[in-house]
Amino acid sequence: MDEKNHQDPRPPMRRNLMNEIDTFFQQDPFRGILKSIDDFFENHSLFSGGFPVRLYESKDEWIVEAELPGVRQESIHIELLSDRLRIAVENDVSMETKNEEKDIHTHERRFERAERLVVLPYTIDRSRTHASFLNGILKIHGPKYPKVIDTLTID
Repeated sequence: MDEKNHQDPRPPMRRNLMNEIDTFFQQDPFRGILKSIDDFFENHSLFSGGFPVRLYESKDEWIVEAELPGVRQESIHIELLSDRLRIAVENDVSMETKNEEKDIHTHERRFERAERLVVLPYTIDRSRTHASFLNGILKIHGPKYPKVIDTLTID
């Protein structure tokens, strides 16, 4: 059989709208900027896998340190719960780009939240527990008090 005369019996493929949209954004110069922003947050975000927390003790105190680079102090929330410490970080990022020449305006907003719960071997004394935030390191410390164990008696 001659290949020149051979025709494919399948009907011609229809164009896929999503592929066309993807192609459009791949050609747009702003797409490169948005992709680099996405890559940054996917690869460098403390929210993707939580954030490192370290618990250690001195002679008189327990100390918790959390590494929070690039986080604003206003985004950090600390909750003291008997013998547990909850550290929550909320990050609200807004990005706008404009290209007057091509009349393109983009706006992206991303909200992320990460939380860590640290169980201490001591009861937390709220009045003597202190926190500081310096150079991306959150440090919380308080005095060592033995855990109070509640027991239930059977009548």
